[in-house]
Amino acid sequence: MCGVNMSEVIENFIKRMLMHAEGETIDLQRNELASQLGCVPSQINYVISTRFTGEKGYIVESRRGGGGYIRISRMQLDKSDYLMHIINSMGDSITASEAAAY
Repeated sequence: MCGVNMSEVIENFIKRMLMHAEGETIDLQRNELASQLGCVPSQINYVISTRFTGEKGYIVESRRGGGGYIRISRMQLDKSDYLMHIINSMGDSITASEAAAY
């Protein structure tokens, strides 16, 4: 995979899954996805926690255990709801990288 790192591969794979999902929600099993992509499960966690955040328009839920899953949904907000989400998630201050993401 010349020039492409594993985080990008994982992110693009998940985004393709979301594009093809009905209702724009997908359920993943971390170990299964890691096996399929040839990486370790912690890389899946890293990508999800850094690239599928509320600031970037995603909702992530997880359930641990034998039947555990990670559910990723694309936020469906109109413009005013999105602005309120941004304002509510900022708190008292934000970093430069968070500002750039918004």
